[in-house]
Amino acid sequence: MSSIGVWRAVTVLFLVLFLHAPAYAQRKHTVHQGQTLGAIAKRYRVSTTNLAAANRLKKTSNLRVGQVLRIPPKGVVYVYPGQTLTGIAQLNKVTVKALAAANRLKPGATLRVGQRLVLPGYSASAKATKARNTILSGLVTLERPASQETLRARLFDGAGKPDPKARARVARFLRDRDTDEVTRPHTRLLRVLAYVADHFNGRTIIVVSAYRSEKNGNSGSSRHSRGQAIDIRVDGVPNEVLRDYCLTLSKVGVGYYPRSSFVHVDIRSKAVYWVDWSRPGEPPLYLPPGETPEKYDAGVSTAVSPASL
Repeated sequence: MSSIGVWRAVTVLFLVLFLHAPAYAQRKHTVHQGQTLGAIAKRYRVSTTNLAAANRLKKTSNLRVGQVLRIPPKGVVYVYPGQTLTGIAQLNKVTVKALAAANRLKPGATLRVGQRLVLPGYSASAKATKARNTILSGLVTLERPASQETLRARLFDGAGKPDPKARARVARFLRDRDTDEVTRPHTRLLRVLAYVADHFNGRTIIVVSAYRSEKNGNSGSSRHSRGQAIDIRVDGVPNEVLRDYCLTLSKVGVGYYPRSSFVHVDIRSKAVYWVDWSRPGEPPLYLPPGETPEKYDAGVSTAVSPASL
């Protein structure tokens, strides 16, 4: 393989990032470009100190793209260098005796860095938290500017099960605009919409493109033609923020289009992220993360196409 071929292969690897489950599920996070410990801690509502300790890092540590971090669950504390049982108890407003008892320790026990401690009363609250987090509100508001349509539907019931009637209504709403053909959206895609709606407090999800039939010239291999992909933005939310949230979801493809008005999300067997610098109507222009079209135009960079998009 030539050096150019090797370079292209490497850049494709950088474009493919294996992400993680939602913030409230598997509690793992895969770092993508520009993220810091502080920013990640804020997203998951944990302290930077606890996040660093859970991963045996310093609070000032630099992160690398693709690095997988363990997110501390609610009610769990990991020991940071210099911390004591007394200090942790005071920080979390519990008694030293109760904290020691919850972890089968003596009140004067010496802690080791990275040691996992459970806060008193955590077991009961953890069950309640798990129950809340496994149930989606399921209520979404969709808008389609091209056809001037809106739809408000509860996609999932209180137990997190999909509603067949709501799915049929959404299928009609997401139809091919040109052929009027309809296909049922995949349940996992509906779940993505519900996650987005929940995360952004019920804000309207604006649908730019959804189902595209083969009769409309769309390839049968496209996820859009199988009810597995959607291009969206969220009312009042920058696309960069929407993109970052979608990157926390499990087994999705996320396409970011800096020169367009939407974020692409699809469902697949493994997570993929790409950046397409093309303008509307132009052929795709995929560049390695961190590179811009200026380098491409100057001949410094080479466009690549991530596999299986």
